[in-house]
Amino acid sequence: SWLWLWEVCSDPDCTDTSHSHSHDHKATTTDSLGISNFVYKSSRPFDPRKLQKVLLSWPIPVMEELKLVELSKELGKAEEKDAHEKSPFLGALRSKGYAWVAPSIMTGPFNDLDRHDTVMYWSHAGKHFGMKEAGSWWASMGKEAMKTVFEGNMEEYDRIIREDFVSGEWGDRRQEIVFIGAKLNEKGIRDALDSCLCTDEQIAEYKQAILDAIAEYYNAPQ
Repeated sequence: SWLWLWEVCSDPDCTDTSHSHSHDHKATTTDSLGISNFVYKSSRPFDPRKLQKVLLSWPIPVMEELKLVELSKELGKAEEKDAHEKSPFLGALRSKGYAWVAPSIMTGPFNDLDRHDTVMYWSHAGKHFGMKEAGSWWASMGKEAMKTVFEGNMEEYDRIIREDFVSGEWGDRRQEIVFIGAKLNEKGIRDALDSCLCTDEQIAEYKQAILDAIAEYYNAPQ
C-alpha cells in the first residue's frame, strides 16, 4: 500500500517528517504516551464542500493549499470557535495519506471534472495541514495501459490491482489516511469524515457527469 506510519513523536508541534517508517497498518497503542493510530478508509469520494467545512473546524492555525471549493463564509467566527472546541480532531498529532475528492462543479464551462482523475495528498503534522494534487489515480489510465508501465515488474502491477483497486467501478480511487494522536477520538474522526462522503444521489450525479463528458469528447468534431 502507499501509506506508512511514523515513529511516534510526542511533540504536537513537531513538523519533522524524517522519522523512520513502519508498515503495520493495524491499530496500535503506546501506553506510556497514550499514543494510538488507525487508518481511515472508504471507497466513496468526499464532497468538497462538506470536507472543507469539516477541515476548517480543525483547530490548526496553518492551512496550506486548502482550496477545495469557495465556501462564501459558511463558518462565522463564533461558529468556528465553537467548532474548534468540539472538534474530534483535537487529539490528532499527525495524519497522512491519499484522498479522493469529487468535482465541485459537475457541468458547464467552469466544471472541474479533471478532479475525477486527481489524487489529493493529505499531509498534517502538528500545526500544519495541507492538501495538494499528487498525480493521477492508476485507474485513470486503465489496466491495459498500466501493464505496459509495469511490463518489467508485473508483481507490482498485481499488488496494486489486489490491494489498491477497491472498487470494480472506480478502480483505486479511495480514501486511505493514517491518523496518529494522543487520546485519539477514532470514532469521532471516522464519523466526521464519513459525514463528508458523497451520498448515493451525489454519486449518481457524479457518474452521469463523467459519462456525459466522455460522450461529448468522442462526439466532438475531430
